[in-house]
Amino acid sequence: MFKYRAISFPALLALLAAIIFWRDGGPYLFVLVAAAAFGLVLYETGAMLRGIGVNNRSVTTAVAGGVFFLFLLAWMGNGFFRVSPALLLTGMGLSGAVLAYGGWVSVLFGGERRGVLTATLCSAGIFFWLFIPLFLLATVYMSYGARWMLFVILVTKMMDTGGYICGMLSARWMKNGNHKILPKISPKKSWEGTLGGIVFSVVTAFLFWKFAERGPLFWYLLTAVVLALGSFAGDLTESALKRCCGVKDSGHWIPGMGGVFDVLDSFLYNGILFWLMMAAI
Repeated sequence: MFKYRAISFPALLALLAAIIFWRDGGPYLFVLVAAAAFGLVLYETGAMLRGIGVNNRSVTTAVAGGVFFLFLLAWMGNGFFRVSPALLLTGMGLSGAVLAYGGWVSVLFGGERRGVLTATLCSAGIFFWLFIPLFLLATVYMSYGARWMLFVILVTKMMDTGGYICGMLSARWMKNGNHKILPKISPKKSWEGTLGGIVFSVVTAFLFWKFAERGPLFWYLLTAVVLALGSFAGDLTESALKRCCGVKDSGHWIPGMGGVFDVLDSFLYNGILFWLMMAAI
């Protein structure tokens, strides 16, 4: 596990660095990666739900949803991409038509209509269930720029990192082990790890304020706490979903880390939380 993670983690860091700091190609890379990630999360979620008998069209939803996400983000960044708005809107329309009208056509011509109807409605639910949180996350980059996207990613993931380190150390050093929060959902989550993760996020926000940005320090620290709690909630939410579906990982796309959803789960709430914090400035 550690051997594979030692390969995957630096690769993901290199990809993030290219997206954030590569001025000419970063936006192109971000749109491609975001669209692919959205499609894979759709697929992984559909596959997990199929495992417990929830019928859905995970492949069709993943492909059409990923293409729709791609054209939507490209349309939002049209000033950079210099692509005809008509072409972008056409691509969005075609992929959106597959998502919307494909279901109606399936109901019209499908053989076993009850099964087709169930699969169609479940696929639509999966799409909108995941579209809103991941779209709001992606629009941080498209609307506020690469530096703010980096801020959200670092603060969110430092909550994960700090929580893991402090949880592991407290479990080892405390006489009776650390204090679990919701062991039925996530057996390793502890109060000690959570508080340590919040500290890691706050320190990260402070360093970001000191070296990369200027503005009210209080806002940076408060936003760090909000995003840290959002990271904690997102991780628990996906853990609850996986426990319900009886799986350990959402997928196996990233060696040593599981699926794409396993990497993005801590961002489920942080797109909208960051937008709310920006509105409060």
